[in-house]
Amino acid sequence: MQLIRNLWQYRELFYFLSLRDLKVRYRQAIFGIAWALISPIVLAIVFWFIFGLFLKIHSGPIPYLLLIFTRLTFWNFFSQTVSSSATSVTSNSNLVLKSYFPREILVFAPIVVRLVDLASSFIVLVLLLLFYKVGISFNVLWIIPILLLEVLLISAFALIFSSLNVYFKDVGAFLPLLVTAWLFATPIIYSIETIPQKYQKILFLNPMTGIIEGIKKALLLKSPPDFLPLSFSFVITIILFFIGYILFKKLEKNFADII
Repeated sequence: MQLIRNLWQYRELFYFLSLRDLKVRYRQAIFGIAWALISPIVLAIVFWFIFGLFLKIHSGPIPYLLLIFTRLTFWNFFSQTVSSSATSVTSNSNLVLKSYFPREILVFAPIVVRLVDLASSFIVLVLLLLFYKVGISFNVLWIIPILLLEVLLISAFALIFSSLNVYFKDVGAFLPLLVTAWLFATPIIYSIETIPQKYQKILFLNPMTGIIEGIKKALLLKSPPDFLPLSFSFVITIILFFIGYILFKKLEKNFADII
């Protein structure tokens, strides 16, 4: 595939951009990489306080704080990476104007930075698992293909929004609203079991549903993920990725003129 060849051929540039973004992200931050932990921890505590203690949302056999932090860890990886990747082309206009290289490299570099954030949050998640004495099984290995699927989904939306953002500046204002609405359309705060069964398949059309549910099953319930929601996520993600890549390559030729 041309995309893989481009990434390999320009791997040094990809490494440089990823390292640069990582340094810029944390160089002037007082708490450095700790900011990657603060967001999911604060959100998890707020949601636990409101929805777990006051509204008594059912979380089954899993403690609600552990459940919400697990979901937010992987949700934040999705939402924050898509948001940062959306401006990756316009924020690197000097590179776009000066030289030619496959512009998708700009889009994928922020994903590496957010993977570092995810790894940091995962350390806290492991500590929570130990605190609640939740063991693991071999089914935890399902997290690897599910995470790869999430990265592919992030790449799809990053390609779509980054290319559209060059042409339509309103994308930057629209995206936070979309991400907020998307949060409530994904079983993060609530469990999918609380939704009437006839409406659950509507949630499956949201590709993040199968990903979040699959991670919950593999990590917290120590069982294989449900095939149906994960298959929805897989098919929709593949379709979105090809749409995103085709759209990006079609619009890419005019980036330098418009920026």
